[in-house]
Amino acid sequence: MKINRLLLFFLFTFLVLIVNGQQINHHLQDIDNFLQNEFPENKPGAVVLISSGDSVIYKKSYGLANIESKKPVETNMIFQIASMTKQFTAAAIMKLVENGKLSLNDTIQQYIDYFPLKKHPITVEHLLAQTSGIPEFFDIDDDEYHLLVQEHTPMELISYFKDEPLEFESGSKFRYSNSNYVLLGAIIEKVSNITYGEYLQEALFKPLGMNNTALWYQNNFDTEQIPLGYMIKDGNYVPSTPIGGSILYSSGGIVSTVDDLFKWNRALKDTTLLSNKSGSKMFTNNILTNGQPSNYGFGFFIKNLQGKRTIQHGGNLYGFTSSGLWLPDEDLFVCILSNKGFARTEEIADYIASLLIGNPIEILKQKEIKSSKLNDYIGSYKLNAKKSKLINIIVVSERLVLTFPNQPGNEVDVLPTGEDLFESKKANITLNFIRNDVGEISGIDIKQGENYNWIKIK
Repeated sequence: MKINRLLLFFLFTFLVLIVNGQQINHHLQDIDNFLQNEFPENKPGAVVLISSGDSVIYKKSYGLANIESKKPVETNMIFQIASMTKQFTAAAIMKLVENGKLSLNDTIQQYIDYFPLKKHPITVEHLLAQTSGIPEFFDIDDDEYHLLVQEHTPMELISYFKDEPLEFESGSKFRYSNSNYVLLGAIIEKVSNITYGEYLQEALFKPLGMNNTALWYQNNFDTEQIPLGYMIKDGNYVPSTPIGGSILYSSGGIVSTVDDLFKWNRALKDTTLLSNKSGSKMFTNNILTNGQPSNYGFGFFIKNLQGKRTIQHGGNLYGFTSSGLWLPDEDLFVCILSNKGFARTEEIADYIASLLIGNPIEILKQKEIKSSKLNDYIGSYKLNAKKSKLINIIVVSERLVLTFPNQPGNEVDVLPTGEDLFESKKANITLNFIRNDVGEISGIDIKQGENYNWIKIK
């Protein structure tokens, strides 16, 4: 009887594995079909990697790396990962903390003496947690594109924002600002006595064998591995605005591959480079002074997907978009790197992961809209209430983008879903544009938790 029960147990386990394998294969086929539609073979594309535990269960490339030469995207290509850089900067800081080189409670001025004292003290931890109150520096206007290719030292970058007043008391609010991570890069250089890029190579990339990852492109990289970035202009894909790595620096200047980012995910999970204490600190939701969670750790957003905890970060940068999503309890990792500006990589990563956990979210189908019609929505809008809040709406790469004059760097792009209707799943926001009697846009009804009415003022 014991033998029979043992046989039944193994038979049941074997059948479960077969069923689960079939379900995963079915989902991967659905994912492949979706991605082929999202990144057609004649347009800029992407590389997608999915892992379960230590095993890569899906890796495939889509679309073109160079439209003119018809060169396809390949899975080993090196992409600009933009703001995914911040997790590496955060890890580098935590490595120095572990080595006793600095403390999270240290102030900026202990390492950067040319950064002036502010109304409220700002610590290393405030910078990591994006709660410093320091305003965004990376807000390039149309007449400032020359700055994108100009070489900058860390001191020159910091000079763009060092004299600006704080937007709020440090620790009281979360506000995403690239300035925070530029300062962290300068602190790393001061403490380590080498450049930020050199420190990353010595402390992080080389120990993990991340041979195709660096602060911007290196001379030893194979140029055939580097795709061209694209934006949409007048209905056509055109090479994106030229940019140099020095202006992005420690807030967004790293380039990498999906394979190297998978190695990175495993190193963070297995505490290969950082202790469990330091690693968990990066993944812990920071608490503001009012007791509310910020939904940000150190270099990672802390969210949930269909009730499952997620640790994630994406990036968007002049022709390149990226996203890395990790579900720690399920140990499921989804990484997407694209050479298409404003590709919806974060939303796609969420969709893929939700499929694999058997609880798919809704994802909007890409809806085409003529660029001439998008111009109808451009303008400034004022909240129809006592508070004098403003939203500016612009068009970037044939995508409608909401910008906030008082919060630069917190732009939200929205997709069309119907007649005068737009939505962003990422920001959980819907827009219904209102037209007057002669068909002109006169305002917006915006829903983000609650309903708000905005009036067009120009």
